Amino acid sequence: MLHSKKIWLLCLLMISFLLVQGQEQHSHEEGQDQSHHDKGHETHKKHVISASINHTVIFGGVKDGSASSLTLPSFGLNYTYFFNHKWAIGLHNDIILEDFVVKQNSTFETRSGDSGGEAETTVIERGTPVAACIMGIYKPLSWLGLMAGFGREFSSHEDFTVIRFGLEVPYHLPKNWELFGVLTYDINIDAYQSLTYGIGIGKLF
Repeated sequence: MLHSKKIWLLCLLMISFLLVQGQEQHSHEEGQDQSHHDKGHETHKKHVISASINHTVIFGGVKDGSASSLTLPSFGLNYTYFFNHKWAIGLHNDIILEDFVVKQNSTFETRSGDSGGEAETTVIERGTPVAACIMGIYKPLSWLGLMAGFGREFSSHEDFTVIRFGLEVPYHLPKNWELFGVLTYDINIDAYQSLTYGIGIGKLF
């Protein structure tokens, strides 16, 4: 529990840092964007709505009674707000389109009081879980976005806190559309871990 609280605090501090940096750069570049607009240049778009078709690899899954990594279809729907060309924050949502089962390893104390305890394997059932994460985004390059954030994964069986890291590679199209590839790694606290990769399309406005 204490470890989970530390991770939550770290993520909150990270998101706060991204927001502060983004607002500072936004204030600094607002005048520059206005001058560019006056000269006939189009300012950067602040809002992006996007959808992606993905595959999610579940580590520690259970198939036919034995442990196995599972590769399942998933779908993403995101909203992102850009403070400027480099900093953004978004609400990124993913749904895994199948039910599955994973193994969870937990530790408990033995009756003899041994500090090490014994490992007990339990099973977690997931029914088309939906993960909603608040993501901070930094773009060191125009074609690369680095992401980190946290949220919750919701299921009819049980909900878990999620820590997410990832990257996006966008390719800009005419009329404010873009294609992008996405790769994310989710850590479901006290549950399991997963890797998601896919391709999507977004609209900038």
